[in-house]
Amino acid sequence: MSVLSVAELTVSTAHRALVRGVSFEVARGERVGLIGESGSGKTMTAAAVMGLLPEGVRATGSVRLSGVDGDLLRLRERELARVRGRRMAMVFQEPMTALNPAMRVGRQVAEAMTLHRTRTRRAAKAAAVELLDQVRLPDPEITARAYPHELSGGQRQRVLLAMALANDPEVLICDEPTTALDVTVQAKLLKLIRAVTEERGTALLFITHDLAVVADMCERVLVMHGGRVVDAGPLPGLFTSPRHPYTQGLLAASDLEKLDEHGKLRTITWNGDD
Repeated sequence: MSVLSVAELTVSTAHRALVRGVSFEVARGERVGLIGESGSGKTMTAAAVMGLLPEGVRATGSVRLSGVDGDLLRLRERELARVRGRRMAMVFQEPMTALNPAMRVGRQVAEAMTLHRTRTRRAAKAAAVELLDQVRLPDPEITARAYPHELSGGQRQRVLLAMALANDPEVLICDEPTTALDVTVQAKLLKLIRAVTEERGTALLFITHDLAVVADMCERVLVMHGGRVVDAGPLPGLFTSPRHPYTQGLLAASDLEKLDEHGKLRTITWNGDD
């Protein structure tokens, strides 16, 4: 059963289409990757689904979430605010822009619950410490009293994950959450995201440009190029036997050990006209 259904999603400014006719579904508990080069439309797709498009950018099509009446694209901001952070949540790429620098992290995690009235203030404070412990932060009671700048990059991302999971959402969207982290910290965070979503049965939409990460994290993948989904399929099948020319080029370009006939790293030559 699909928990998230996106149909013919188009995102555009007054002069240009940024995402064109994107359709996909995510089942309850399923882990789906959304990959593509920079500028392919991955983040805009996620922003449209969450109702977080910047001013001057609008979305058409349909986005439906299990348990929510109507199309998310047609809800008023006040109605969307009840959905975001409650039934659907997002972990952003850069935690320092997503966290309030003047508020202790425990209070920020607790606020995610009190705003949606899923806990009383006292219960939310205790639950925040428990969530910080669940995302493997050391000394959660002490960490809860810290400000974002007092934590490392990996620790801040874990705080964002705790906030996103605070109300046990049906869908978690992660937008390149490990880009700014070193390899060791990245591996630990990815393992954590997979573990907590599997434990809770949370559907995961994982956005990345890293093919190795999506191969390890996801059961199915959508490949974006030029604002469109050009390929889709289960893993590892789509990567071991790619049929679409762009997917083939993406995989070839990611292999740093294989060179072209001129002794140079391979580049993607498919331009969408084939």
